[in-house]
Amino acid sequence: MSPGQGSATNARLATQVTAGQAEPSLLADYAPVMLWQAGPDRERTFVNQSWLDFTGRTLEEELGAGWLEDVHPEDRARREQAFLRGFADRVPFTLDFRLRRHDGEWRWLLETARPLCQDGQFTGFVGSCVDITEMRQALEERRHALAERELLLAELHHRVKNNAQATTSFLGLQASRATSPEVSAALRGAATRVMLATLVQDRMFRIAENAMIDLGAELQATARSALDVVGRPGIALEVEVEPGLLLPVSQATPLALIVNELVVNAVRHAFPEHHTGTVRLSLRRPAPGLGELVVADNGIGLQEAQRRNSPQGCLGLHLVPRLARQAHASLRIEADSGTKATLRFACG
Repeated sequence: MSPGQGSATNARLATQVTAGQAEPSLLADYAPVMLWQAGPDRERTFVNQSWLDFTGRTLEEELGAGWLEDVHPEDRARREQAFLRGFADRVPFTLDFRLRRHDGEWRWLLETARPLCQDGQFTGFVGSCVDITEMRQALEERRHALAERELLLAELHHRVKNNAQATTSFLGLQASRATSPEVSAALRGAATRVMLATLVQDRMFRIAENAMIDLGAELQATARSALDVVGRPGIALEVEVEPGLLLPVSQATPLALIVNELVVNAVRHAFPEHHTGTVRLSLRRPAPGLGELVVADNGIGLQEAQRRNSPQGCLGLHLVPRLARQAHASLRIEADSGTKATLRFACG
């Protein structure tokens, strides 16, 4: 602040203290934000001391339209349009723009302005400005970091997907060359399992990390994909899902993988040879905060060989309990006239 400016300011402050009470303009000078006032013609009639300290200019230089000299050239038209709309409609407005500080640096300000009325007459606007440069820089750095993270995740997902596809092709090729029917069946089963898991992961990747997913829609898509991939005619899929049951991706993913396993197991083991039948998928809320997923079939039920972790057995039934633990779900499998798997888990 120049000596002349300081003297003028002190003189102004001195005339504004009467009987121990500060006048409104004096209070404005002590305000920790930059304040201004403009008349109906949009000409500045007042700026407080915080404004003068920021610009390093005199009060006379800032009044009228002189203050516009320090607005960044790229922001002048946008700011002028906001002012014209605000004054024409006499409504509050908010915008950000750059103003040159006393040291020559361009700083981002957030400006909020409101119309003034006295005795029902429009008398202009009053506004405040806050320096938000550091906040904008922090937000920009965060956006840049998030963009880099998304790029890395997309690249990782692309590579994992390619590797999974290559693994599926390799397992299929080995299955076609295997001389043992049991080994061939095991290899084809592994290829199917990898492909279906990749489809689930691909859908989940397209959902924001912190987003909630409609579990019913996802499990229905998963079950239909599994049935299509296995390609057994005569097997029907019945779906009854309660809408609006939302789960985070981290919990929905293992549940979808469980549906993959159970549908494939049902088609392969519950309906041998040319048997036909139905696989039923249901999802509901049996109680507040509790979700229940059921995958059932009307096939031949679990045989002893299917309970063993072997080429002839049912590997999926050994994977499902592990996936259930990942989903924080309880699991019950019943085998009587068909097979029924019931999972219960906490939900919002």
